[in-house]
Amino acid sequence: MKDGSPMFQARTITRTGSKGTVPSFFEQDPKLSVLRRAFVEAVGTGFLVVAVVGSGIAASRHAPAEPLVASLLVAVSIAGSLVGLIVALGKVSGGHFNPLITFAQWLNQERSTGCTVAYIVGQVVGGAAGSILAAAMFSVPARTGIDALPSFGGFLSEVVATAGLMTVVLGCARSTKWETGPFAVGAWLVAAIIATPSTSYANPAVTLAAIYAPGLVGLSPLTSAAFVLAQMAGMFVAVGINKLAFAGDDVVTD
Repeated sequence: MKDGSPMFQARTITRTGSKGTVPSFFEQDPKLSVLRRAFVEAVGTGFLVVAVVGSGIAASRHAPAEPLVASLLVAVSIAGSLVGLIVALGKVSGGHFNPLITFAQWLNQERSTGCTVAYIVGQVVGGAAGSILAAAMFSVPARTGIDALPSFGGFLSEVVATAGLMTVVLGCARSTKWETGPFAVGAWLVAAIIATPSTSYANPAVTLAAIYAPGLVGLSPLTSAAFVLAQMAGMFVAVGINKLAFAGDDVVTD
């Protein structure tokens, strides 16, 4: 099946009062090859994870006794890198770099199954590569320890952090110009990384990549799996909030 077939295309989305406007987190041309768009998602997620893991290693070296300073350094690094990547690459693929965004669009019938699978595979592979690359840059071994499951508070923290992030993402796709979405997401991430005990991973690709990550952001496989489940729950909460908040707006798909 060719990339240009409907199975692999994002659907054409319009909103009330904004005919012809490309919403935040949707690509400008959904007819581009799905391989090209998935490649961009892999590259963007890889660079994002390099920033996540690299900032964690740097913060643990330069501010080991100052957890708040370390959290601020990580928050600014992650938010800054994500905003830059979405602005730079988002009009090719939509700038998701997060399987939850892709999956939520599929749930809303805004993205085809083939495109969704290609994006998520690219994001997970890119994230793992970024984590390994960051560890190699700092000449530190990958994390391999297996710890206990996170506390209930940690699990709940990821539900809340993800629900907040996805509420911002889905809301921006409905109510703002394309260019404002990246900055809204970056602003939320700075706040959530500092304000939540789990430091707001809120991204399954980053969470799985953290299995290989040394430093502050490294996670055990069990913790990573638990966080992914929490993130899925948070995404469904955000989808529900979005449907209630924008119940009067029609989403039209081809």
